Amino acid sequence: MRHRRTTGLITAGLVLIATLVTAAPAAAHGGGHGKVVVLLDGLSSPKGLEISGRSIFVAQGWAGAPGPVLEYRQIGRWHKSVRPVTDPLSLVDIVGTRDGAGWAIGTDGVLYRQATPGGPIDPVLDILAYQAIDIDPTDQDDPPNPGESNPNGLAALRSKVLIADAAGNDLLRVSPNGKAVTVARWTNEEIVTDDPALPPTMLAEAVPTTVAIGPDGWAYVGQLVGFPGTPGSAHIWRVNPWAKDAVCDVNHPNRDCKVWKSGFTSIFDIAFAPHSWTLYVYEIAEDGWLAFEEGFATGEFPPAVLLEVKGHRIRELARGQLSQPGGVEVGRDGQVYVTDGMFTDGRLIRIRGRGHGYGHHH
Repeated sequence: MRHRRTTGLITAGLVLIATLVTAAPAAAHGGGHGKVVVLLDGLSSPKGLEISGRSIFVAQGWAGAPGPVLEYRQIGRWHKSVRPVTDPLSLVDIVGTRDGAGWAIGTDGVLYRQATPGGPIDPVLDILAYQAIDIDPTDQDDPPNPGESNPNGLAALRSKVLIADAAGNDLLRVSPNGKAVTVARWTNEEIVTDDPALPPTMLAEAVPTTVAIGPDGWAYVGQLVGFPGTPGSAHIWRVNPWAKDAVCDVNHPNRDCKVWKSGFTSIFDIAFAPHSWTLYVYEIAEDGWLAFEEGFATGEFPPAVLLEVKGHRIRELARGQLSQPGGVEVGRDGQVYVTDGMFTDGRLIRIRGRGHGYGHHH
């Protein structure tokens, strides 16, 4: 995808952000439900989240100074425990697999695995090296960079993991021994620009940023959508996680990959509630990543958007209270946890949706 660096804060994570143009405003989201409780603040660019039992693990250092993975535990109603469980690291995402191992993507483009808690953290796969020879045929960079990689999202698949590579426009499956398979590749999509300075439509790269396993065992992938990044143009895709070299094409759905839901904007993370089809979608900004990028020049970032999706009903939680989104996870009690403040004051937040107020159909 087209990209440029706008500030020294932008590391591998913001290879997602592309050439700046004025974005057309999106339709307003209804809702605004959700009680926001700040559990931790002062974090360094927290993105990855993982919930295990009563513990919430927060990875730091995605676009800022390295920080340890923190374990947060609520003890009773009024007390909490916070402790580092690693040395300071620069991580993109973390996840735990069924065999008890912990996995992480580093900002160095390497996939790491910790076989047992407290054990050594071993490199498993150099994702950048794999993508350098696993060529992306949809690359639109100028000059071309078909081996480009930006692994951004991680999901557990039994003892394996899935990786959504935003710049590689593909989904990978990796075994504990480091063997990687390309599950699916995205084609470019013709999208409406909504900008009189541009052609009426343009080919855009998919930019898959996040992956989650649904209640049916399939992979669900959210996308950012490359330039021109028109609001409302992002999809959530349903992908067979055991496929190899499946093609994800909006015009040619197939048994291994097809669009599941549409009408989203600049998706950065998604998470299903446990044993439920309720999905939480964390978007960069209502007007998309182009509007968000302006914050690097002005210092004022637009609010992030957190949507609760139940079938065809969608409502926004904590409207106007989140910014610079990181990750989203859902506890067994149904409470939603997010990180934000990726470029300012990083926070871990708990949100509980209240009331009804469904609307904003996609």
